[in-house]
Amino acid sequence: MTKLLPITAYTIRRLLRQYQGQLKSVVAEGASLTANPEADLNAVLESLYLDEEEIRTQVAEIERLMLTYQLLLKVGTKEQAAAIEERILWIFGLKRIGKPSSETTPEIPTMAPLYSV
Repeated sequence: MTKLLPITAYTIRRLLRQYQGQLKSVVAEGASLTANPEADLNAVLESLYLDEEEIRTQVAEIERLMLTYQLLLKVGTKEQAAAIEERILWIFGLKRIGKPSSETTPEIPTMAPLYSV
């Protein structure tokens, strides 16, 4: 069984915590597990996507999106990073209530240059 990398699961849990109270499940109630900061995210994916190949596809997509997300945060492209957050949440059967705000995308600290030009 393909599983999410630990750092990916950590980042998704952080997003779920950050947007707690702003998320709505798009899956019929009781049809699958619901993603939340304390949930086993791999078990949630297994309950949403019953076919092993589909689970593998979704995990690969999440990992690809997560790499892009981290890069976008580093270069300061918050609007594109927010779109990736929405896509990741959708894969987990969730959507944000209301419009996403660039202010909700977490800042990644940057180092000051060691020298000036």
